[in-house]
Amino acid sequence: MRDCNFPSKSLAGVGVAFYLMLALRTFLRDQGWFDERGIAIPNLAELLDLVALGTVADVVPLDANNRILTWQGMSRIRAGKCRPGIKALLEVANRDPQKLAASDLGFALGPRLNAAGRLDDMSVGVALLLCDNIGEARVLANELDALNQTRKEIEQGMQVEALTLCEKLERSRDTLPGGLAMYHPEWHQGVVGILASRIKERFHRPVIAFAPAGDGTLKGSGRSIQGLHMRDALERLDTLYPGMMLKFGGHAMAAGLSLEEEKFELFQQRFGELVTEWLDPSLLQGEVVSDGPLSPAEMTMEVAQLLRDAGPWGQM
Repeated sequence: MRDCNFPSKSLAGVGVAFYLMLALRTFLRDQGWFDERGIAIPNLAELLDLVALGTVADVVPLDANNRILTWQGMSRIRAGKCRPGIKALLEVANRDPQKLAASDLGFALGPRLNAAGRLDDMSVGVALLLCDNIGEARVLANELDALNQTRKEIEQGMQVEALTLCEKLERSRDTLPGGLAMYHPEWHQGVVGILASRIKERFHRPVIAFAPAGDGTLKGSGRSIQGLHMRDALERLDTLYPGMMLKFGGHAMAAGLSLEEEKFELFQQRFGELVTEWLDPSLLQGEVVSDGPLSPAEMTMEVAQLLRDAGPWGQM
């Protein structure tokens, strides 16, 4: 919201929910609501394991606020103060809670939770996080792990097809549009976001991958790079070309949308044109950010462990 005075502008949905609950708790406490009913004031810090998981998995920028939320949540998980569902996910992913890193949340737990929504029913993931029995949690976590394996197999097939498209694109890399929109009739709509991320990493430019939604429409998932706010770009396209998209939403680095299949080529052209117009060409070259070289004395496992423990790391 443009008139919001909250300092952090990069909260994930889970962060918004957390701060809303904090504000509501403060209001009810000041009104004497808890005292009147003899109810203990809830300790919302107990939710920080979920806040950390959601913040990292949603790939929002780790500004100062999100970094604090993530660190506090990870600290609770490392101390064994997490809900059974997260503990069970760590078990099936073969991760030691005491050595938890932010990358474990993003690349081990997040994909397993997301696999349910991508391929089956997201309620399985929700049930896991709400579960208060470790035995039941392990059953659900194993179900999610199996779905994630299926997701990987589907993704591997899609990547082969995408790489074929990429090889054609690479022959004319100098004339590539600033933004890529890609579609294949056999792609799975639950995995296009992962595919878009892979192609973005290869070509270092915003990418939206589309798959059939089964009703004459396409579902797209986009990933962006620094310098282009993906949701703002889609909003601009919607203003310039009303009706080209059926719906869209997202944030700076990721977005989702849907459109009629017959309008894909038009969208592909307009998206590429807009990104080319908005982005400085230098931003499409890729950049490896470094704080400087390490001395030979610093190239030790102790320093590596120190860097790992000092996380979470991520874009500001």
